[in-house]
Amino acid sequence: MKILEKATMPNGTEIQLEDWSDANTAECPDLYGLTIGAYPTAKNSSKYKWIEAGNKFRVGISANKYFNYSNDDVKSDFESLKSGEKTLEDLAPHFWNGKKDMYLLGVIDSYEEVN
Repeated sequence: MKILEKATMPNGTEIQLEDWSDANTAECPDLYGLTIGAYPTAKNSSKYKWIEAGNKFRVGISANKYFNYSNDDVKSDFESLKSGEKTLEDLAPHFWNGKKDMYLLGVIDSYEEVN
């Protein structure tokens, strides 16, 4: 993984644009691509307190061809986060950990963790 750029959103959240393509294999040549790594402050705690409210945690937003979300989309959204045109909440449908990250960020009010 290579960090291509680091930035801070207008609200103070640190973000970075990452290239994970070096993890691709000959069998799966386009499995990994660009990812936005964001480090917001949790509004809610996880079930087992691995992530606690008030602490920073990682939200991953990755290119995913199966959801029609390309590397170009990731780059564009990174720029929009930097400028304040978009927020992490706007990108919630692309969160790697889905509803769990939405809950930790406070986008949704409840989330039932399995085990």
